[in-house]
Amino acid sequence: MRRWGRHGDVAVCAAALLLSLGSGLWVMRAWAAQPRREAEQGGLRLRLEQATWLHEPMDHGDAVRLPVGQGAPGLGQRQLAVVLTLWNGAKAPVAFSPWEFVLVSEKGQVWFPIEAGETHPSLRPGQRLSLSWGFNVPVSARNLRLEWGPAGKARARLLSTQPPPSLTEEPESPPRWPQRAKDLPRGSPVAGAALFHERFACVTCHGSPELPEEVRAAPPLHGFARSGAARIKGMGAAQYAYESLLFPGAFIAPGCGGNAPCQEPSLMPVYGDALSSQEMADLISYLVALGSKP
Repeated sequence: MRRWGRHGDVAVCAAALLLSLGSGLWVMRAWAAQPRREAEQGGLRLRLEQATWLHEPMDHGDAVRLPVGQGAPGLGQRQLAVVLTLWNGAKAPVAFSPWEFVLVSEKGQVWFPIEAGETHPSLRPGQRLSLSWGFNVPVSARNLRLEWGPAGKARARLLSTQPPPSLTEEPESPPRWPQRAKDLPRGSPVAGAALFHERFACVTCHGSPELPEEVRAAPPLHGFARSGAARIKGMGAAQYAYESLLFPGAFIAPGCGGNAPCQEPSLMPVYGDALSSQEMADLISYLVALGSKP
């Protein structure tokens, strides 16, 4: 693990990353702590060369919508740009997946590299590979961990960090979401059904709750009023649905399609970044209505 090549290669790669990602729109805002961390998984060795927070250079706060290019952090987001070096120290080819690299918050939210692709490259013995990836997260995210490892196995922690604040945001801004689902607006099951089946296409992973025999990759939701209320002791179905939508990794359902174990960390999107308060209430209202009547 001593021969990593010249440091000049890494510097050129990092500079190219910042130029290609930024295209003149972003600048470095803050350096993440603990750079140059090394780890090994299954004969594949990794070194974290750089980790940098990026955002718009003229940050006027969330009231101003600046142009957003492909892969750029959206409104109210920051991007953690990382430069990694991988080296195969084994005597046989070793494959890795971009989805083995995750950014995890203290509340269980999970983000994967943007534009990482679906390929699983294989490194020949002794081959070295430099990678540049970004993770887009809400500016409100805190206590983030960059981790590496296959799903279901112990992951190596590469970095602990959190995004820098906006130059103009209030230091003590009120939370967007209430703690309890019952404090949301009154929900409409009809509107929630449209969100589930059409706009957000939840049916793609969970299947239709009206068809109990339909098996998909995510946990089935048929009869959710009963099953959701039984997941966490002392927590009703509405609150369970609410916290699962806000923090998908906080609770892992006991079984997914065909009673297979559910993947951990959860691949479910963080819907708190996409739903309005009314839409959240509508979706929960629809889920709780499932199986509430005999």
